[in-house]
Amino acid sequence: MAKDNTGKMLAERPAAIVYVDGLNLDKRLLEKYPEYRWLNIVKLCEILLPTHEIRLVRYFTSRIKPPLDNQEIAINQGIYLEALNSLGNRISISYGKMIRRDRVFPVAPASLRPDGKPTLARVATVEEKGSDVALASFMVLDAARGDAEMFVLLSNDSDFRPTLRILREELGVKVGLFSPVSQPSSSLLVSEKMMIKIIRSSSLQASQLPNQINSNKGSIRKPDAWT
Repeated sequence: MAKDNTGKMLAERPAAIVYVDGLNLDKRLLEKYPEYRWLNIVKLCEILLPTHEIRLVRYFTSRIKPPLDNQEIAINQGIYLEALNSLGNRISISYGKMIRRDRVFPVAPASLRPDGKPTLARVATVEEKGSDVALASFMVLDAARGDAEMFVLLSNDSDFRPTLRILREELGVKVGLFSPVSQPSSSLLVSEKMMIKIIRSSSLQASQLPNQINSNKGSIRKPDAWT
């Protein structure tokens, strides 16, 4: 058991595991505050939930596929993922896939061809696959094994409602939400006793990684575009 500065024994805090929907965090919050992209996600979780020991942060993402004329986006993401890996066994990173597909949609505003059929356009789209399923699966697995006292979702994706309901109603564990938006989706509010924290810009600012990190793979520097 840990001690404080006076040597007094401190009570052990209950453990929590946090599950981060990386793409949702980026789209919902970090695009609004790009100056805080160099984010120490473990420290952020500690700031948001000081009453618990953050036993593990599970971070789910996909390597982005940027336009051919802007490869710097993918390079910067790669540097950031290396920085997160330098945090050691307190973080686990799982990857889905970004899939490019060509799809055909009616043009807007709508128009008709000479034969009376709607005018169509072929559009290149990018879809993320796999990371949401992995997040939900690990959340249920960890809760079923009793790996912590609280299980916290960082996302505003309403698709995770069934996962939170299973944890709360079937497994009977405590669940929490770190919301990247000021008004969380009502679909995610599965219990009146649910712990809910809104991620503020001040918390992002207080959770930045050092500009230079020395890891066992060498020096990692914050991307110039993020300064």
